[in-house]
Amino acid sequence: MSFCDDLQLALGYEIGLYDRNGVLKEGKDIGFKDVDDIEIGDLTFIRIADNILSIKGKLSQDACNLVKLYFNSYRNRGAADILQPLEYILKNDVSKEKLIGKFLDKTAMYLMCSASFFNIVESIYEGYEAEIVKDDEGIYIVKEIENFEEEAESILEELKQEGANNVLVGCGRQVKGDYTIKNSAVHAKTACLLAKNLGYNEGTFHIDKMILYGIISESDISKIDFYLYGGYENFYDVYRDKELINTAEELFRCHLNISEASRRLYLHRNTLLYRIEKIKAITGLDIKKFEEAVVFRTVISIFKLKRK
Repeated sequence: MSFCDDLQLALGYEIGLYDRNGVLKEGKDIGFKDVDDIEIGDLTFIRIADNILSIKGKLSQDACNLVKLYFNSYRNRGAADILQPLEYILKNDVSKEKLIGKFLDKTAMYLMCSASFFNIVESIYEGYEAEIVKDDEGIYIVKEIENFEEEAESILEELKQEGANNVLVGCGRQVKGDYTIKNSAVHAKTACLLAKNLGYNEGTFHIDKMILYGIISESDISKIDFYLYGGYENFYDVYRDKELINTAEELFRCHLNISEASRRLYLHRNTLLYRIEKIKAITGLDIKKFEEAVVFRTVISIFKLKRK
């Protein structure tokens, strides 16, 4: 039973617990108002830490103070059940109801690398508000993150200086509402696993940019074959040609900018255009065009994820 359920039984009023942005965390959605302390009326609003408690009824000042005490006692009792909260949460089956309201605004990253680098990661975040947990395949980092790409690149640079190569960094989403730290951690690790299955050895991968690959990975291959049948056999010729695949991938990384891709590949522009025309001749798709580039990348991803 949640805190709101317990309190509703005690008071006889419907209860809703919100964050400061008005996102319902648990209980009934009875109305939200951001207050500095307590506001009593037809609805009673009580601020407790970074939460707003809405009560569908008029409470006295003393009753509001008792609710505050009860909330803090309830939260402390829940925390006392777990000696190592984050590690326990990530490695055990903890219900969503027990996680809502914890680690708010934090985000999980996952480093797919040897656990031997755990102490180095700890030293990187020494003095920062971050929690670090290792598992059999890598290391979780949970903290508030403003820019994932910048933070991940900084970690990779530090690890490379310590001899770590081929490190994948995945990232989940920010904890808020009913999206919990467990969701963020699972998404972070999943982003790494998808990247690994796509053939990447290192790099940074946010779950928001891996949605398509996740859908492909989870899809029934027979249904995928229905759409591929009779039209994409020639893709194998491109798929097996590392020169053509690398050319296409670099063009995508450069957002279809021919000049930038040729510069990064150390190729003459005409050489790059020749390779693109070769891909078109084999597949029928002009990857200089956005929609056809999306189809090309999708089919190649299917080969990587489902046709090994």
